[in-house]
Amino acid sequence: MPNVMIVEDNARVAKFYALALERAGQMRCLQGGSAEEVLIQARAGAVDLVLLDVSLDNFSYQGRAIDGLELARLLKNDPATRHIPILLATAHAMEGDRERFLAASGADDYLQKPIYDPQVLVEKVRAMLAQPGKGQPGVKSPPPRR
Repeated sequence: MPNVMIVEDNARVAKFYALALERAGQMRCLQGGSAEEVLIQARAGAVDLVLLDVSLDNFSYQGRAIDGLELARLLKNDPATRHIPILLATAHAMEGDRERFLAASGADDYLQKPIYDPQVLVEKVRAMLAQPGKGQPGVKSPPPRR
């Protein structure tokens, strides 16, 4: 059963993601409450995919504010965690944002919020986990997009 780390500052949205992925997707969900916690869990091999909000209120790393794009870069630049697929989620969806966010973060895919159909989320996560080299420690993934 895959472990999905949910990094979302809105408790209701995080709960929706967890319910959808646990019930319909048969996945375990972990909640990332801080950047340090996400990095520790990911480095420990406890995470198969990160579902990451782009705008993280009150998130910090080493004493400074951090957003989802920077947290994704930290994960993708770390040899111990770069194999972990990252799905960005944002309500700030404008023309060209998908490409810009993926390029700026190194994340693997993007999902526009709000997500009304839980099956859309489940299918996207399943598809990402099924990609060769993704979510599998020791399997070399392509370098992050820059």
